[in-house]
Order: sequence, then structure tokens, then C-alpha cells
Amino acid sequence: MKSFDTNVVVRILVKDDPDQSSAAEAAWRQAVAEGGVFLPATVLVEVVWVLRAAYKLDRATIVGALRRVIDSEGATVEHEALVRRAIDSYDAGAADFSDYIIRESARGANALPVVTFDHLFAREPDVQILALK
Repeated sequence: MKSFDTNVVVRILVKDDPDQSSAAEAAWRQAVAEGGVFLPATVLVEVVWVLRAAYKLDRATIVGALRRVIDSEGATVEHEALVRRAIDSYDAGAADFSDYIIRESARGANALPVVTFDHLFAREPDVQILALK
């Protein structure tokens, strides 16, 4: 099994550089043939950030891309159930994907609520705003 860095996954998804995209797709196929691809949750968080910040993709497009990647043949996702819950929350919510990863990680550790200064994230269940005094 091989792991892929964020920039390789992004090339596969956006296909904005023909040479890099082709190389990334070939490496992915080869890894699948040789035992699979491991996707760390951190890579998925970075992928969302790049797609949003650099490529200005909307939430629905990003959610679709994430689901295609994690559902692709030969892919193994770190903390898969947690990541899937975070993707579902990101799809339905307004906070950042990384926030939903944090909340789901906290849920798994029985460490809720998540305390934040982020007013948008604080609208979510099991998240509490830290008010200034």
C-alpha cells in the first residue's frame, strides 16, 4: 500500500496540469494494482482547503470530489467512519471541513463539546462558543 500527498490527490481531482495529472493518475492506478492507496485524514483536510482556497470550488463540488476519492477502488481512508461523518456534516453545514474532523475526533474520544471562538462552527451541535469576558 502507498500513501499519496495532498498535491498528488489534487492533481487527480482538478486535472489542471496535464503532465502532473497523468503521472498522478498512473501512480494511483499502479498503487491500487500493488495493494492499494492509503489516504490519511490530514491529506483530505488539506485537499478541501486547497480546493476551496486555491481553486474556489463550491462546497457541493468539494463534497463530490471527496466522496469520489474515498469511494474509489483500492482506497483505504484513515479513520474512515469519522471522515465519512465529517463529510456528511460538511455537506449539510456551514463550518470548515477541518472543524467537522475536529468535532468527530472529539466525539470518538468522548470529549464533547468542542470549545471554540469560531461563531460559525459554534452553531453546530456539540460545539460551544468560548465567550470573552
